[in-house]
Amino acid sequence: MSQFGEQIAIREGARLSQELLTHYPESGGELAAMWAPPGTGKTSLLVTIAGRVAYFDNAKKRLMKETVVWKGREEDNWHLIQGKKICVHVFFGDDISFLDTSGNPIEVETLRYNTGYEIAQNLKRGWVNIVYEPRHYSMDEELLEEIMESQFLDTRPKRIPGAFFIYEVIYFIKKNKNPDEFVTVIIDEADHILRLNAKNPQRHFQDWFRDSIVRDLRKTKMSFLIAFHDSRTVDWTIIEKIMMRIYLKAALIPKDSELRMRRSSVKPGHYMIEKYGRFGIAKYDKIDTNNMVIAR
Repeated sequence: MSQFGEQIAIREGARLSQELLTHYPESGGELAAMWAPPGTGKTSLLVTIAGRVAYFDNAKKRLMKETVVWKGREEDNWHLIQGKKICVHVFFGDDISFLDTSGNPIEVETLRYNTGYEIAQNLKRGWVNIVYEPRHYSMDEELLEEIMESQFLDTRPKRIPGAFFIYEVIYFIKKNKNPDEFVTVIIDEADHILRLNAKNPQRHFQDWFRDSIVRDLRKTKMSFLIAFHDSRTVDWTIIEKIMMRIYLKAALIPKDSELRMRRSSVKPGHYMIEKYGRFGIAKYDKIDTNNMVIAR
């Protein structure tokens, strides 16, 4: 890329990154996917986005901190998020401790829930809400009946993996939140819940999630950011509905992208971002992701 071309890419990268981070009532939420091989800074970028995402309040005429829902993992880095308060939602029947890598407890405000609906009702506005799925999960009856009806299922699934609890949380947030409220959902390693060539019943759940939830999230002022190492493991019928795409160094850029021939120009600490044929380059700060929080 020439020096002039790089300058243009940097300017467009800043504009697209601003669209990712700042939401307006007129444009709604944003759907984004992040391609990031291991060790390229995926977690650093997710942590940065969670702390910075905001929305414009027309009544107050200023930017406000946007509520974030972050799907918690057993080994995670949510405690490194800066710029917002953090709370953790834990199932009332689970005994979970949060430790650093030395085994010392991490102090964090913990909220107990019984259902996904309770999480939706008790979200801390303007905070980062970390959601840990129940260790023994039973899907909400109302939601399960809706999925079975929409997917023409006659037999109830014998077991539903706990990873799908985030579907329930998003469902109830979308259904019950204030129409003027903005919420961003961040899911790392999303291939676990959006698996390519998934077998039933997971296939039915993914199809329902695509058609009933993802399709109109933006209109409801919800943003959805997923990240994964390799897009070849992710359900492409869902990826195709996501127009903003982010590529870190050495990412396998899909064939339908205009950036496929440009992957060598992604430098460490930078990412490429594209949306509707526009593309650019942006920089981010890497953090020490070896500094983890461990849920036990």
